[in-house]
Order: sequence, then C-alpha cells, then structure tokens
Amino acid sequence: MKKFALIGHPLGHSLSPEIHRAIMDAAGIDGSYSLLDIPPEDLPSRLPSLLSELDGFNVTIPHKKAVIPFLSALSPAARRCGAVNTVRHSTGHNTDTDGFLAAGLPLAGARVLLLGTGGVAAMMAAECLVAGASALAVSSRTPGAATAFLDALRARLPDSPCRLSAVSGPEAPAAAAADATVLLNGTPVGMWPRAGEIPIPPEALHAGLHVFDPVYCPTPTRLVLNARKRGAHATGGLPMLVHQAVAAQKIWNPGVDIDDAATAAGLLHSLAAALWRKNPAKILLTGFMGAGKTTVGRALAKRLGLPFADLDAEIAAAAGRPIPAIFADSGEDAFRALERDTAQRLLSLPGSAVIASGGGFPTFEANRALVRRTNTLVLHIDAPFETLWERLAGRPGRPLARKRAETAALHARRDPIYRSFCDFSATTSNALAPSATTRRLASAFLAALAP
Repeated sequence: MKKFALIGHPLGHSLSPEIHRAIMDAAGIDGSYSLLDIPPEDLPSRLPSLLSELDGFNVTIPHKKAVIPFLSALSPAARRCGAVNTVRHSTGHNTDTDGFLAAGLPLAGARVLLLGTGGVAAMMAAECLVAGASALAVSSRTPGAATAFLDALRARLPDSPCRLSAVSGPEAPAAAAADATVLLNGTPVGMWPRAGEIPIPPEALHAGLHVFDPVYCPTPTRLVLNARKRGAHATGGLPMLVHQAVAAQKIWNPGVDIDDAATAAGLLHSLAAALWRKNPAKILLTGFMGAGKTTVGRALAKRLGLPFADLDAEIAAAAGRPIPAIFADSGEDAFRALERDTAQRLLSLPGSAVIASGGGFPTFEANRALVRRTNTLVLHIDAPFETLWERLAGRPGRPLARKRAETAALHARRDPIYRSFCDFSATTSNALAPSATTRRLASAFLAALAP
C-alpha cells in the first residue's frame, strides 16, 4: 500500500482525506492518505523522514514556502509561483495551478483585479501572466504589500508584457473592478466561520465580469452568489480543490490512468454536501408576503438535503398563539422583538438549515446586522406586486395586508431593501410553479460547482 499525507498547521476539518480516498478508489490505487499536523518549528526535524517514508504528500499553510529548502528540485509551476503544494521524490510541484486553470477563466488579454497578496494570490497572479493577461491590478489592505508582491512576481516572470499596478485605499478595489474583466479573490474573506463577509462591495460586481473565488467553504460564498446575482460568471473554489488533488495523484502515480473530468464530476456534489454538514451555515429566504418563502424553502431544503425552519411558525410556537393574535394583543413592536429573538436563536443553532423569514424581518437594520454577523447567505424570492396581491387578497392571517393601497405602499418601501440585502434573487409569479423558483435558487448553489 502506498502512503500519502497532507502536512500543515492547523489542519482542522480538512476534506483532503475524503477526496484522495475517493480518487484512489475510482482509479484502483492501493493507498492511504493521512493528516499530519506539523507546527512550523517542527518542520525541519520532521520533513527529512517524511521524504523517505511517504510515496508523496501535499503541503498546505504555513509550509508551502518553508518546504522548498529541503527539496532537490522544483517543477516549473512551483518555481514561478514560489510555493509547493505537492511533493514526490524530493521534487516540489504546485498543482493548485491545475485546479485554478480548470476554472476555464478567459485570462488571455484579460484585465485582472486580484484581491490579496498571500500564497494563493501569488499562484493566480503567476498563471495570469503566463496565460497572457494584458493587465494585473493587485489590492491589499496592508500598506506596501501589493507593491512588494508585484516586485516579487516580476522577478519570477521578468519577460511578461503584462501591465502591473498596485491598488490602494478602501475605495480603490471597487473602482478598479469597473474596468476589470476578471476578478480573483486571493483573501480568506467570506470563508467559514465568517461566511457573512464579502471581499469587495457587491455593487462593484457587474455583468460580463468573470469571478473566481478559491474559498470553498461555504459552497458557494457570498462573493459567488452576488456575482451571479449581478449577471457575472462566477465559480467557487471546490472544483479547484478537487482538480488539484487529481493532479497530485497523477504525479504520485504516473502509470495510472485517471480521468480528470469524470473523477471531479463524481466528487463535487458529495463534497458540497459534506461541507454543509461539517461547517454549519444558514440559508435565509426573504421576500414580501405571499412570495412563497415557506413553500419554496421546504423544497429547497429537501433538494439541498438540509432541515427547514419557518420563522413565523417558530414565533407562534414560542408565543403560544398565532401571529394575528400577537399583533392584536401586544402590538407590532412586541411582535418585532419576539421576531428578532427567535431569529437569533435559529441562526445560532448548530447545523446548517434553510430558514424562511417573515416579510418584515430584513427591513430592520438591526436584523440585517444580526444576519451578517452569522454564517448566513440570503436568498430573495421576488414577485411583482400584482402576483402578491392575488395571493393575499381576502385571506385572513395577514395583519399588514388588509387594504390594497396600503399593501402596495408597504411593498414599495420593502422591495428595494430585499433587493439590496440579498445575495441572490429568483423571480416567481402565478405563471411559474414553485418548483421553477426552487430550481433557480438551487442552481445558484449547484452552478458554483461548475465547471
């Protein structure tokens, strides 16, 4: 049996063992794959023995550069990236490049905006230059980091004609995005357990932009969802994780025929489900009364294999009476306080879930801030007012939907908030079955697994 491993510190809940065991099973490779958590101070003493004991190993943070002095050779990709993530027979390789290029981004002639200056940013920047990008702008929150990053990049690839520039200042990345054709996230912003964050203002994203986010937990990230919401092409990091693992196995097992595309396709959906199980996050459905949040929410939860909760139903259960009675007996202020407390409880529960909110919940700034402090992605069910009123008119149990004119005015006030607050939106109408809206919302998640 061959022995493979991942070295890094800390390793946490890495998916690498699951991925590599699945690849080995599919290819008929008799091997094992283990996690070796090695603190930086122990690397010099541990690495020599690993080079002789293992048939190959992967390298992750913080060792991707630190292993280089212990190796006898570097592949061209590892040399131009200045980092190693795969080792075989004392030779360092960088298969992150394979995973990145599998995203199929149109890099030739591209105007690229790169956020961040870390290891994955260095890899993506190098591949952009090799692919023939016409311009690369690099943004960093650390003063001087972008300039130093570009100096090192130019030293590794001195013959590239790509125009390089550093972007500085809090407003500069959004301005640079307006001229970009490709946006690359080289930061950990948006990664679980801070999935409510996004590395660039959503309004800076635009139709026609190609966005790649190497962050794969959650799948998709807020960046990917917001890019798709605004008509951009966006891919998350899970395919990159799988493709780089396949490339590593091909390096370790050069005589074995491994079908890259078929192997990756077979892994992606099961890995996405595993991520939602291991790294809990919430999906919050918003929209006006009558939009179908509960119906679609139940269907979406079933499709994604997650539990479902209805905020209004939870409020009624907590109060021991229906919502119209809460309004009648205690007033709207009391209802909103109970709504906020119940939402905080649901968003804080362990495990992933789909939650349907009440129509008014996201219209309060305190509630929006609560959502963004948690690992929550927000989906909006959009519907024209005429559709909503047909569903609401004459139905009891809607304290705020008794008169058409008043309800229309309420919808006009709330609708812009829904649109700006959500990470992705799907339209519904009486002509569309709820299943169509469900498919549209689910596609925002499943399309993040492409290509």
